[in-house]
Parts: sequence; structure tokens; C-alpha cells
Amino acid sequence: MSGTPKQDHLDHLTGAEGAGARRAARMEVLAALLWIPAAALLASAIDGLIFSVEMADDLPFYLAGFLVIALLRSLLTLQAGRLAARSALAVLPVSWAASLALLLAGPLIPVFMALIGRRARAASERQFAELNSMNAYLLDRLQGVTTIRLLGAGGQALARLEQAAEALRIGTMRVLRLAFLSSAVLELFAAIGVALVAVYVGFSLLGYLRFGAYGAPLTLAEGLFILLLAPDFFLPMRDFAASYHDRAAAEAAGETVTGILESGRPALLGTGAASAPLDGPANIRISGLRAGYGDAAVLEGMELEIAPGELVALVGPSGSGKSTLLALIAGLLRADAGMVEVAGQALTDATADGWRARLAWVGQRPYFLHGSLRRNLTLDRPGLTRIDIEEALRLASAEAMVARLPQGDATLLGEAGQGVSGGEGQRLAVARAALRGAEIILADEPTAHLDEETAAAVADGLFRLSACRTLILATHDEALAARCDRIVRLPQ
Repeated sequence: MSGTPKQDHLDHLTGAEGAGARRAARMEVLAALLWIPAAALLASAIDGLIFSVEMADDLPFYLAGFLVIALLRSLLTLQAGRLAARSALAVLPVSWAASLALLLAGPLIPVFMALIGRRARAASERQFAELNSMNAYLLDRLQGVTTIRLLGAGGQALARLEQAAEALRIGTMRVLRLAFLSSAVLELFAAIGVALVAVYVGFSLLGYLRFGAYGAPLTLAEGLFILLLAPDFFLPMRDFAASYHDRAAAEAAGETVTGILESGRPALLGTGAASAPLDGPANIRISGLRAGYGDAAVLEGMELEIAPGELVALVGPSGSGKSTLLALIAGLLRADAGMVEVAGQALTDATADGWRARLAWVGQRPYFLHGSLRRNLTLDRPGLTRIDIEEALRLASAEAMVARLPQGDATLLGEAGQGVSGGEGQRLAVARAALRGAEIILADEPTAHLDEETAAAVADGLFRLSACRTLILATHDEALAARCDRIVRLPQ
């Protein structure tokens, strides 16, 4: 039996949109079920690829079947989403007033979310920068823990670390507040929109409102139909909000990584791979050298010549370019202008790897592999005997220290030198340089942060190592520099 024209119109709408919703549900279920054969095909393909040579000919068919099913699942999921979204728009043909309430609340959400989102993104970027600073601060204190103990500055270092951690906590909570505020804005306007619709429907059914519907007053079926669909009107915006927060976090992290990758630090010369030593006398000549980081020049118009077997000290205040000059001589940095000539040839990408094969580096914070002390000394270099290792340890005044370790030279070390103190690590670095058999020793502040006795032991080992070799030493220690043949002072 046919009802009123309005009821027939509602039945048509609910029937059509309900059918669309049912089709969307069936598509979602079918897409989920298709994963079963897709998983079976993928598992069979992997099993055949690894264990069964006979199935190698059938592998393309397995993969093709998997790709076809995966494509079909994607199409079903996409179409189901479209049908569900279309079903959520049945409200307008039933009541223009309810649709108007939703339309008033809807556009306000992206506006306020964009305003808050900008603040959230800026806060996320600041927080990434603070986190990087905290990591660098913590690593620096861990590497200098021996010096901190010797100076009795443990309490001060701990207090500053607590302050940095508290600042990081406050910044993290600031970012979280903004993130929660963005979500609250979405939920607030969604709730307002649904509440307006519910109020309109309720008062219409009670007879207080007689507008907003087409023809006769709103019926119970129409009101329930509108109320059931109203929350789904905001579902795409909720998905958008989640994606927006993920995008903001990803962009903040991406800018940090991009800043590191695109920093102004000059590139390494050569490939950094092992190479045969570069032929020629171990002389070094620098002329018109300019180098720096970004737009800031650290060295400008540098002129220097170092003869084979010469001991040269580079002395100057912090920031004068001592470490930069050592890195340029080693081909670890690329000069902005001028020339570095080694072994009678220009230091270029073609000669840098061979030149580094003739160098040994002793830094103020030597790097260690996660492995045994013996492996950290030899770096798996073939042909080294136990006698070679013992002689290198004796030259560096480290044989007694190694003997005191629980497992001798089989003791495990960490990457930051865990297992030995700072001074012991420096002695091991000298012994490692001795085992390398290099002609040129580059030493960057090798006695920095060491007590007087330990610094003297490291210096003695370094100069014993440098006998009949070239030593280029960057240091603040005037007494250490005075032991060299020549002092080159770098201006600020």
C-alpha cells in the first residue's frame, strides 16, 4: 500500500542510500576476504624462492596473481569509501534546516584547525631542535665523564642536565597541549553540529518547529534517519585531522634531516675507501687556502709548508681553524679556494684516498668499535702479530693498563670508549696509530681534558711515535707545542 508522497520520497531515499551503504559494507568484507588468497600466493612465492628450485618457473604466476588480487582489493576499498560518503549526504533531500546546521559547523573546523596547526607545527620544529641539543649535551657529558670526575664537577653537571631535561619536558607538554587543542576543536564543532541537528529534530517532532523540511512536518522516520547520518558527516574531517598531525610531525622531522644533509659543511675528498698509498715524498704545501662552514670563513689566505719528518705545532685560540686545517690536510674537508699539495701532487678526489693511506689520526675523543681492545688496535689489519701489538702498547705507555684489564686485550670496548678512561683511550689511540705504520701523524688536541700526569704520558708516547715521522699537532698547550720543531700560530 502506497503512503504519502513525502513518505514515498523518504522510502526512496532510505532505500537507495541504504542499498549504497549495504553495497559498501559488502565490498569491505569482500576486500578483507581477498587477503586470504593473496597471503597464500605471497607465502608460496617466498617459500619457492628460498627453498624450491623447481618452483622458480612458477614464481612469476604467483607474483602476478598476488598483484592482481592486491589491485582488486584496493579498488574495492576505494569504491566502498565512495559509496559510504555518498550515503552520508542523504540528509539534504530530507531537511534543509538540518543540512544548514551541519554546513555551518563544518567549515569552521578546517579554519580553526589550520590556525592551531600552524602553532603546533612551529612548536614541533622547536621541540626537535631542543631534542637534538639535549642529545648533543648528553653525549658530550658522557664522553667527558672522566674529566668531570677529576674536576669534582659531578654535581654541577648533574644540575645542568636536570635543567635541560626539565626544559625538554616543558616543551614536550607544550606540543602535546597544542595537539590536544586541535583535536578538541574538531570534536567541539562536530558535537555542536550534531547537537544542533538533534535539537532541531527533537523540537520538530514535538511540534514546536514546523520549518526545515519539505512539505509536511518532519516525521519520526525522517528524524531518526537524519540523526543516524549526522555523525558520519564529520568522519572525513576526523580522518583529515589525523593525517594533518602526521604530516606536520613528518615535515618538522624532514626539515631537521634536510638541514643536516644540506648543511654548509664541505664534502669529503675522494670516496673514503681503502687505497694504495700515494707515491712521492711526504711533503705538504698549502697556498692561498680559504675554508669555512657556510658563509663564515675559518681560514683565509693560509700559507704553509711542512717538510718530511718535521714536527709542527698549530697553536691558536678556539675557533682559529686548527682542527679545520688538519681536516683539510687529511682531505676530510674541501677547501673553498687555494690549493693543498701533498707528495708533490694536488690533493683532489683522485689523490685523497691514496694520501690518507699514509696518515694516522689521533683526536681528542678517539672513536672505538664495539668489540675487543685488540680489534680496536688492529682494525682487522692483516699481518700484525702479538709482538707488534705489544710493542705498540709499550710505545704508548699502555702495556700496564691493558694488563690490568679483566681480559687483557680481549676486553670488550664500547663505541664511546666504555671500558677505559679518557686518558687510557688516548694511549690506545697512540698505539693504534703506531700499528698503522703511517708516515704522517695528525694529532688534534690529544692531551685536552686530561690531568697533568696522564697528559704527559700521552705526549711522551706521541713523540716517541713521531720519531722519523711527520707530526702535525693542534694544541692549546704551549709546553706541548714547545717540544715540536716549529710553532705555527693561527690568528683568531
